[in-house]
Amino acid sequence: MADRGGLGEALRVLLVEDNGDDEFLAIWALKQAGIEQTAVARDGSEALDMLSGGASLPKLIILDLRLPKIDGREVLRRIKADARTMHIPVLVLTSSEDVGDKEFCSQQGIIGFVSKPLTAGVLKRFLGLI
Repeated sequence: MADRGGLGEALRVLLVEDNGDDEFLAIWALKQAGIEQTAVARDGSEALDMLSGGASLPKLIILDLRLPKIDGREVLRRIKADARTMHIPVLVLTSSEDVGDKEFCSQQGIIGFVSKPLTAGVLKRFLGLI
């Protein structure tokens, strides 16, 4: 089960996703890849709050770009601008085919840009990078 609260000590991944179906599929893929501890933020504001709190930081952030409250591009920009979070690998999970999105994300130093839905095979490939 995903942790919908703060970031716990054993946390491995922060999933930032506002679509329930995509959240379900991503959590399933994470479990298939052997990751049980996942926190979920359903909008950009919640994600930034979780990352700025005093709790431990995740080892990986999976970030949707189309989010309510604070857009995923802005969330990514803030993550990479903050000395506390800038080194956390970010995997962008989106249905966007916008070349501008891909270029922006690449400039921010993400580890990958993955089309929805996330699969365990794709996830395992990126887990080898962290």
